[in-house]
Amino acid sequence: MSRIVPPAADTRARILDAAEGLIAESGFRGLSLREVTKRAGANLAAVNYHFGSRDGLIHAVLDRVITPINAQRLRYLDEAEAAHDGAVPIEEIVSAMVRPLIERLEEQPHETPAYLRLAGRCFAESSEHPDAALADLFREVVERFMKALAASLPQLDPGTLFWRLHLAAGTMIVALTQADRVPTFSRGLVAAVTPEDTLRRLVEFISGGLRAEAVEKPVRKRSTKVTAGLALVALMGLASCRSVSPPDAKHLATVKAPAHWVAGPGWTPTLSPDWDWVDEFRQQDLSAYVDRVLAENRDLKAARGRIEVALANAQIIGADLYPQVNGGFSAQRDLQNFIGFPIPGAPPGEVLSSRTNRFGLSLNLSWELDLWGRIRAAKKAAVADFEASTFDMATAELSLAGQAAKTWFALAEARDQVDLARNAIATFSDTETTIRERFERGIQEEGQNSAAQLLLASGDVSTARDQLAAREELAGRTARLLDVLAGEYPVGRSGSSARLPGLPSKPPTGLPATLLDRRPDLAAAERRIAAADQRLLEAKRALLPAISLTGSFGSASEDIGDILSGDFSIWSVAGNLAQPIFQGGRLRANIDRRDSEIGIAAAEFEQAALTAFSEVENALAAEGHLSRRVEALEESSRLALEAYRRSLEEFRNGTGEILTVLAAQQRLFTSRSQAISVRRQRLDNRVDLYLALGGSFRPVAPPAEKSPES
Repeated sequence: MSRIVPPAADTRARILDAAEGLIAESGFRGLSLREVTKRAGANLAAVNYHFGSRDGLIHAVLDRVITPINAQRLRYLDEAEAAHDGAVPIEEIVSAMVRPLIERLEEQPHETPAYLRLAGRCFAESSEHPDAALADLFREVVERFMKALAASLPQLDPGTLFWRLHLAAGTMIVALTQADRVPTFSRGLVAAVTPEDTLRRLVEFISGGLRAEAVEKPVRKRSTKVTAGLALVALMGLASCRSVSPPDAKHLATVKAPAHWVAGPGWTPTLSPDWDWVDEFRQQDLSAYVDRVLAENRDLKAARGRIEVALANAQIIGADLYPQVNGGFSAQRDLQNFIGFPIPGAPPGEVLSSRTNRFGLSLNLSWELDLWGRIRAAKKAAVADFEASTFDMATAELSLAGQAAKTWFALAEARDQVDLARNAIATFSDTETTIRERFERGIQEEGQNSAAQLLLASGDVSTARDQLAAREELAGRTARLLDVLAGEYPVGRSGSSARLPGLPSKPPTGLPATLLDRRPDLAAAERRIAAADQRLLEAKRALLPAISLTGSFGSASEDIGDILSGDFSIWSVAGNLAQPIFQGGRLRANIDRRDSEIGIAAAEFEQAALTAFSEVENALAAEGHLSRRVEALEESSRLALEAYRRSLEEFRNGTGEILTVLAAQQRLFTSRSQAISVRRQRLDNRVDLYLALGGSFRPVAPPAEKSPES
C-alpha cells in the first residue's frame, strides 16, 4: 500500500493522465510504470499507494474513461423507457448505447476520444488482460440493455441476442475508430463523415441487424442472466485481452482457510472501517511519515530494482518464442600464389598470384517451433516469478509501513516516559524536601530514623534521574531510527509530533478468512507454486523432439556494388529435428527435480498460510487481553494516586509514616509507566492485526481464480 505525500488528488490525476496517454500510444502491454512515473513527475510508491499495482492502475484508467460513458448510456435509456409504456423501439435503445460516444466525438472533433482509443487497443492486443475487475464496470449497463432488448425482441432467444449484440459492438467500435478512413477507402463515394451521420448510419445498421429474423436456433440456450454475464466485456470491445500468467496453483496445497476466526465472534460487515489502516489512527503526521518512508526507504528502492530484473528475465525467456533475425555484412580479400604450375606466357622466375574479393549481405533467421509448449511453459514460469517478486515488493511495503508505525509509537511512548520521569523527579524532590525540613528541625516520629528516611528519599530522586537519562537516550535513538527508515541521515528530527493515539475502532465481529486473500506473501507463495508447476511441464516437454527452422537470404559478389543487385541473390532454407535419445538420465532427473520443487513450494505455501492464520488468531486474542490490561493499569494508577495523596497528607499531619509515602509514590509512577507501555503494546498489536490481514477490516470478496484464459 505505497503512498505519497499531498496533494494526493493532483498526483493521482497526473498518474492517470500519464497512463492513459501511454496506453493510447503503446497499448496495455507497453504500459511501463517507470515511464508513467517519469511522465507524471511521481514515484513508484505513489502508483502503488493510489492503485495498488499495474493492473489496478489500468483498471483506474478504464474506470475513469468508461464510467461517465456508461452513466450517460443509462440516462438515455431511462429517458427512452420513461417515454414509452411498453417496449422501447430498437432504434432508441441503440441510440442510447451509441450516442454518448458520438457526443465525445463532437466534443473532440480533431482527436479520437479516450474511450475509443482504449477499446481499439484491446481489440489489437490479444495477449494482455487489463483487469479481471473490468467486467464490473459494464455489469449494470449490460443487464439494463439486455433486458430492454429482450423486451423489444421477444422472438429472439438469449444466445442469438448475445451474438447480435456482440457483432454490433464490434461494428460500433470499428466504425467510430476508423471513421476518418471512410472517404479514402470509398474512393469519393463518401465525401466526408460527421458524427451525426455516423450515429444515424450506426443506429440504422445495428437496429436492422438486431431486428432480423433468426436463421437457426442455437445448439444450447443460455439464460438471460448468463448471457448478460458473457456480454459484459464483449459489448464494448474489451473482451479480447488475455494473459500469459500461469493458472492459480493453490489447489496443489492442502491448507484451507477457516470460515471465520476462532478468536473472534460472527461477521458484521457494516462495522468495517475504511481500507487505509494507517489513517485509522487519525494522525495526519503519522500518515505523512509512512508516506515518506514508503517513497524514500532505501531497501524498498532495492526491491523495486529486483522487480525490474524479474520482468527483464521474463522478457528474455519469452523472446525464444519468436523467430530470431540477424543481419550481416561480410567482406573478404584473398591472395593466392601459383607455384610449380606451367602457365604459358608467364615470365621465368616469377611467382604468379591472384587476388580475389568477396562481399556478402545477408538476413539470417532461426526459429525453434514450440509445438509442445516447452518455451511457453518456461515463459509462464518466468512471468510467475515476476508476479511473485511484485508480491514480495508489496509484502516489504506492508511490513515497512508497519515497522514505521510501530517505531512512531515507540518514540511517542519514549517521550511520554521522559515526561513521566521528569514528573517523578519533581514529586520525589518535593518528598525529599519535606523530609529534609523535618530532619533539619530534628523531628522524629515514633522512633523512626529521619536520616534513613532522608537517604531513601534522596535515593528515589537519583533513581528517577537515572530513568530520565535512560529514557531520553531511548527517545533520541528511536527518533534517529525514524530518520533512517525514511532514507534520511539520522539526526533525530523525524517524529517531532509523535504521540500515542487512541485505539481505532474494534475489529468487526468474526473477521472472514477471505481477508487473507489480500496478503501479498501468500500470493507470492502461490505464484512460486505456479512457477514450479510450469517448470515441471517444461522439463517434461524437453523429452520431445525439438524442431527448428533456419533460413538465410542475401547476396554475394566480388564487387561491392553488386550486393544490392537481385542478380547476385542467394538464399537457403533448412529444417532440423533433434530427438533426445541418451543423455545419461539428465532429462529424467530434471523432471524429478522439478517435481520435488513443486512439493517444496506447496509446503512453503502451506506453512505461510498456517503462519498467517496464527498471526491473525494471536492478534485477535491479544486485542482483548491488552485492553483488559490497560483498564487494570489505569485503575491501578488512579488508586495509587489516591493512596499517595492520602499518605502524604497523613504524613504532613503527623499521623502517617514516610515509608508509606515513599512506597505510594513509587507505585504511582510504576503503574503509570506500565500503563503507557501497555497502551503502546496495544497499538502495536493493532498494527500486527492490520498486517496479518493484509490491510484494514473492509470486507473483500475472494479474488477470481486464475485460469489460462484469464
